[in-house]
Amino acid sequence: MVYRHFGARVVFQVALILVVCMLAAWLLVATSYYATTLLVVIVLGAQVAVLLHDVQRTNRNLTRFLLAIAHSDFSQTFTTDRPAGTFGNLADAFERVLQRFRETRSAKEEQASYLHTLVQHVPIAVIAVDERGDVDLLNNAARRLFGVAELRNLHDLETFGADFPAAVLALRPGQQELMKIVRGNELLQLNVSATELRMRGKDLKILTLQDIRRELEARELTAWQNLIRVLTHEIMNSITPISSLAATAAELLAEAQAAGVSNAQDAVRDAKDAVDTIAQRGTGLVRFVESYRRLTHLPKPTLAPFAVADLFSRIRTLMGHELERRSVRLVTRVERGAEELTADAELVEQAIINLVRNAMDAVAGTASPEIVMTARIDSAGRPTIVVADNGHGMDEAVRENIFVPFYTTKRDGTGVGLSVVQQIMRAHWGSVDVTSAVGQGTEVRLVF
Repeated sequence: MVYRHFGARVVFQVALILVVCMLAAWLLVATSYYATTLLVVIVLGAQVAVLLHDVQRTNRNLTRFLLAIAHSDFSQTFTTDRPAGTFGNLADAFERVLQRFRETRSAKEEQASYLHTLVQHVPIAVIAVDERGDVDLLNNAARRLFGVAELRNLHDLETFGADFPAAVLALRPGQQELMKIVRGNELLQLNVSATELRMRGKDLKILTLQDIRRELEARELTAWQNLIRVLTHEIMNSITPISSLAATAAELLAEAQAAGVSNAQDAVRDAKDAVDTIAQRGTGLVRFVESYRRLTHLPKPTLAPFAVADLFSRIRTLMGHELERRSVRLVTRVERGAEELTADAELVEQAIINLVRNAMDAVAGTASPEIVMTARIDSAGRPTIVVADNGHGMDEAVRENIFVPFYTTKRDGTGVGLSVVQQIMRAHWGSVDVTSAVGQGTEVRLVF
């Protein structure tokens, strides 16, 4: 509408100028009214001046409008002394566009202020750095963590550890690392994770740092308490009868020595039984220590791709005789997409063998005992190996303690099998999930 009105106005002015030109030419040629001719020429000049003024004013306003948008200067205003008509409509259109830009920028500024306030007040330290380590963002938690008001470059944090800045910058997107720094006389354990984004034409790495020392100390204390409790229980179970039997054997031998050779056979026989029992308890204690050493000396995994079907076949061969002896049916399934796994095949085999042995104990005494091993891809796209049985299952109290070292519900169990499985999966940056209910069997998932 504005442009149509402006075009009509220009056409009208040009037509009027042509008419005045023709009138001036006729007056000059056909009449001797020189004063009238001069007046018509002055009117003609005024019309040309008005046309040029209108065009130039429109150009100036349009240029000012475009420059205001280019420089985000929305403080400009476009007013006219003509409330209606072509230029009034054009000024109103400019004002409406600029008002929309003002509202959009205001909304973005409010959102940016909200996000900035949110980042500044989250309890986790957040630092944004570029490829050279120059700091683009530093929130309040990061300032408190490092005790600085401002930070220009990440390498300025070398006072907390010479290798700390380089190790942080080397983190890949999505990677997490546990790092140690020294703040004064205090050792901090930082969980550091990284992600990347591109902003204003440059790549930025967003780092989050959280001091988890207290959580680690609490978990470590709990682990030590559980370990000491189990060690104390097992060792006392062996040491107490050993001490008692050793004292009894010494008394029997003393009695035999005092009674003479002829009456010593019964005492020596009893002493021999006591020493044999001591030897058995000593062997049991050695087996317990060997189990502890097995738990604490797992090798570092060597990752390589292998066929899951071949792994299941080896386990069937290794466990076949025992499965047949116990009349347990073993079913293996490899679903589409899970045919190959990148891991340490030997350690994974060791973990699954432990799970199959536990499953064989769980299905003992059940009708049609069965163990199912399945390789699949879970809903999150992670390779998963599932060992499920239709055994007796376990209640919540037992399930909560199955990963505690040396905890066992079996008379001849060592209590290290599932702990070894958990350590193997942690070494692969995976996890072990267990679902079980009394009378409904157990399902153990190895998630890689």
